[in-house]
Amino acid sequence: MRILFLTRVHPPIVGGLENQSYNLIKNFKKINKDTFTIINRKGKKNLPFFIPYSFFKALYVIKKNKITHMHLSDGVLTFEGYLLKKLTGVKTFVTVHGLDLTFENSLHQKFNVNNLKKLDKIICISENTKNICISKGIPKNKCVIIPNGINTGEFIINKNKKELKSKLFDKLHIDLNNKKILITTGRLVARKGVNWFVNNIMPKLGSECIYLVVGDGEEKAKIKNSIKENNLNEKVHLLGKVDFQILKEIYNIADLFIMPNITIKGDVEGFGLVAIEAGSCGVSVITSGIEGIKGAIINGETGWIVGEKNIEGFLDKINNANLNKEKVKKTIKENYSWEKIVEIYEREMF
Repeated sequence: MRILFLTRVHPPIVGGLENQSYNLIKNFKKINKDTFTIINRKGKKNLPFFIPYSFFKALYVIKKNKITHMHLSDGVLTFEGYLLKKLTGVKTFVTVHGLDLTFENSLHQKFNVNNLKKLDKIICISENTKNICISKGIPKNKCVIIPNGINTGEFIINKNKKELKSKLFDKLHIDLNNKKILITTGRLVARKGVNWFVNNIMPKLGSECIYLVVGDGEEKAKIKNSIKENNLNEKVHLLGKVDFQILKEIYNIADLFIMPNITIKGDVEGFGLVAIEAGSCGVSVITSGIEGIKGAIINGETGWIVGEKNIEGFLDKINNANLNKEKVKKTIKENYSWEKIVEIYEREMF
């Protein structure tokens, strides 16, 4: 297979889509030597320049290298991909994530979403994403589910918890000894449900529970106010953005990963990559399980789906959680390692 990856999302810009695109291409190159790329490394601000440039560059690359297959990083590139397919006959695939389907912009819906059905196959990162595709009129037989992947050893630190907690105390000045450590990582936006969790769950947990929130975003001020109103300054800590080493240390000392997402119209959770990041370190996930998050959780094996705003469900699992860490790690590796995911991509695109 001679394949061209056309992507608008890629490091050094940081984000879930960028990470997914980078690892998909990197691992595909390991199994297919005839892999070509056209990559935007400058983020959204460069799109007005990248899209016309990449269109003409793709025409050249497809012809020169006799490309047979093309993969688009997300639904924003659909119209460009459709035109390239029409002009060259190249088989064209796209991975859709969620927001690239629901983004409420009339031009995007007309030129990108409406043309998805004209591509050869739509790769959906979750069952929820597939259902959105079908609701947009995309034939069911063109949709296939392939979840996001993870480099399973990337977040693991082979040191004992006591040593890691001591290191984190020096950096964060938070005493983590003799605590049940709950963590959440990601952007602080309404759909993540952190503010709901602080208001409804943390006041009902004992003093042995401590909640570390990694990330920044528009909800930060509201969450800070909720911490103050509930007198939770000793139990809830907003850490903001942290470097990768601190993030890894937090994953490795955590007891539970919390994903209390809530439904926000027009802002859907496509998958929930952080759930498998935590799981790769053996950390069980407790989640509302809405939208695409279900694709990142194997209920009862890597964590629990308790339902949206289910106070009793969250409290029960936090107080009684008991999954074997090594089994969680093994399950994540067997189902979400990039080696496994890329094999599925190759099979579906061949």
